[in-house]
Amino acid sequence: MVKYLVNDIYKIMKTGLLDILKEFINEGGVKKDLYTNLKLSKRNEFYEQDNSFEEMDDYSKKQYEAQKEYDNQVSKLKTKNDELFEKKLRHYFTYIQRLDGIEELKNVLETQPDTIRTFPAYRGMVDGLKLVGFSPEYHRPTSMDLNDKIYVLVVNYLHNGGYGRNFMEGPLNIIPAKQWELDTEYSEDVIEHGVSYGTSYGDNEERVKKIVFDNPWKFEHDRNVQDHEYIGEYRPKKIEVVGSKEIKLVRQPFEL
Repeated sequence: MVKYLVNDIYKIMKTGLLDILKEFINEGGVKKDLYTNLKLSKRNEFYEQDNSFEEMDDYSKKQYEAQKEYDNQVSKLKTKNDELFEKKLRHYFTYIQRLDGIEELKNVLETQPDTIRTFPAYRGMVDGLKLVGFSPEYHRPTSMDLNDKIYVLVVNYLHNGGYGRNFMEGPLNIIPAKQWELDTEYSEDVIEHGVSYGTSYGDNEERVKKIVFDNPWKFEHDRNVQDHEYIGEYRPKKIEVVGSKEIKLVRQPFEL
């Protein structure tokens, strides 16, 4: 009778990959008619004519049941955490109802993101994250940029009723926010401040200095740019969308 390790049984049942059986055939551990049977079956379907799965040894059955119990506990924990996240989200939406200018905040995030940190409603939303148990941090692998968090929260707050909604009642319809990645070609006038290095021939120091000062680029071998300032108009020439992504309002990035 053919017996398998529990992990191998899971791989066969969950994916239907034939290469696992191929390895066992090469090692003499699986009959070729079993391989043929699996190959002819539908994807993710597994059956065996000699009922060897039902006749696993006691240790394998215990491992199998233990894995099922573990998966069940993980599923319950995920459900519990998701329910807790929704509860916090409802409290957060209720909290930001006391902040003025959420619609304007959305517009500022979309049109003037460089000024957003001075906007009162933005600071209020950031302060509210920890009040309900959300993380404002974004340096962890599972997290997201702070502005991304605020934007997707604002989008869903307004989408679900905003100021006129009782967020402690009724379902929430969570939607993703959209972010675009763009490349813009431009030109701009800049003054550079630095030091130019060069040499000049001559027998009179004052004359050499005057000649070089009037046309320094003619004698320049190298330079060190120390500072610069923009003095002209920013002139965009061409803009191209190079990518986009959905910002999803999910639990993991907000966990402390």
